[in-house]
Amino acid sequence: MNDPDAGKYHKRFASEFKAAAKALSGRGGELQWSTHDWQCFTYREPGVSLVFYPHRGPSSRLQWLRVRNQGSKSAEAMREVIAILAEKASIHTRKSRH
Repeated sequence: MNDPDAGKYHKRFASEFKAAAKALSGRGGELQWSTHDWQCFTYREPGVSLVFYPHRGPSSRLQWLRVRNQGSKSAEAMREVIAILAEKASIHTRKSRH
């Protein structure tokens, strides 16, 4: 199923993008808006690759942002970035079995 909002998340999640950019500013990574289906933006630094995506609960019309690992090679660096995002930008990961 195609995402009708692909490439159009700039307005809806602008404050989250700014918060993530501010929180991660000293790490030397790259935060970019995405044009892919079901992706708002991505973050990459050596060893870390994350994707930020819209999420809606099963009984909610509200939509919020989540972040997930996208093939990061350094688990330690990824956990550091995730912790920074949770603490300083209020962006949380999805629960996974990894």
